[in-house]
Amino acid sequence: MRRLFVPFRLTSKRVELDESYVHRLHRVLRLKAGDKLVLFDPAGEEWIAEIVTYRANLVVLQLVERQVALQEPTVSLTLFQGLPKGEKMDFIVQKATELGVNRIVPMMTRRTVVQLTPDRAKVRRARLERVAIAATEQCGGRQVPEIALPMSFYHAVQEAKDADIWLLFYESAELPLREALAHVSSPRRVAVMVGPEGGFDPEEVTLAQRHGAHLVSLGRRLLRTETAAVVAVALVLYELGALEV
Repeated sequence: MRRLFVPFRLTSKRVELDESYVHRLHRVLRLKAGDKLVLFDPAGEEWIAEIVTYRANLVVLQLVERQVALQEPTVSLTLFQGLPKGEKMDFIVQKATELGVNRIVPMMTRRTVVQLTPDRAKVRRARLERVAIAATEQCGGRQVPEIALPMSFYHAVQEAKDADIWLLFYESAELPLREALAHVSSPRRVAVMVGPEGGFDPEEVTLAQRHGAHLVSLGRRLLRTETAAVVAVALVLYELGALEV
């Protein structure tokens, strides 16, 4: 059954969606009156809904059956990702969403090539939000991860240090992931930090260590940033027993 995210709480049995949804449901997905789909909202509420009618600029649906609420995840993971070039960030957001990341923070580090004005940063975030929504619809998730505006490495450090455990993946690190996770019993809030192309500057690594980061290795192979992000998130969630299967 098709799944569709709506950016508001599902509190009324009658739902009206604007013309952008008309185009998608009617013209792209070819759904007609009487067809059913699944709607889910920012709070993770999920309903089976039936299309009642199409009008010129809106589609009317009726909520039919509320789906059973899923158990709350035991781990809340934030991915701090050094902003890469091109469309690599789209890929990272898509795969991190599929894996169940709660928040994604693009970082501007010393080795970040991409430079964003405030306006371009907002445009980039809006694009990544669309990627996250599409990935959540596709993978069966209920919670769309929050996409933060790009921030400096310094500000990312100030946020990451408040997590129960902060893992910075670094090519020169020697500490295995499992050993790093043994430092904290049943962490609830986890920060994972991955550098851009070229990795982290040594001074950034020193700053992170001073604020409590655990430097973690992904093995001997040098991975592309988009590969490292997906592998790091998957391994952390797996080791914590939080990777949904």
